[in-house]
Amino acid sequence: MAEIYITIGRQFGSGGREIGRKVAEALEIPYYDKELLAVAAEESGLSHQFLESYDEKPTNSFFYSLVMGQQNLLSGPHGVTVEQLAAKAQREAVQSVADKGSCVIVGRCADYLLRDRPGLVRVFLCADWDWRVKHVMARDGVTEKEAEEKMRKLDKARASYYAFHTDRKWSAAETYDLCINTSRKGIDGTAETILHFVQK
Repeated sequence: MAEIYITIGRQFGSGGREIGRKVAEALEIPYYDKELLAVAAEESGLSHQFLESYDEKPTNSFFYSLVMGQQNLLSGPHGVTVEQLAAKAQREAVQSVADKGSCVIVGRCADYLLRDRPGLVRVFLCADWDWRVKHVMARDGVTEKEAEEKMRKLDKARASYYAFHTDRKWSAAETYDLCINTSRKGIDGTAETILHFVQK
């Protein structure tokens, strides 16, 4: 079987993590989400905690701009920012796990980073607002208000991170092969849809 790389972009609370795991298990291939941080840490020598603090975070925040305006107080050798170091480590981790063979990767601009590889299937998951709220409340043990705040904050962060690192618009249908509303099909139904698409 030829190598296949399934990348999953997702709205927060749409079930991307659970669906990605189910697809990977069904195909018996590795799954990477937060696991990429461990790969990036091992291969770059940067700490896992450091990489986690910059994981899918926007680069154009007020704090970031303020610091950059002060001669980049957080810069490393040759004026490279810590944020650039973290992003480079993650980019290289995505390529590294793909070099090892078929896999499912959630987030981290993987759809863009692997765009030239044959066998790439780019998926984007969204869901109705109320469904996402209930999903986040149940999964994270938070109130409705807290769930809504997390959804707004993290969707905005992911969109900003993606736009900065790819020069493309996050969630734009034309940049994916398959877009699914998980609130219509459920976690299992969405995983089955992705598997059917991949197998055909």
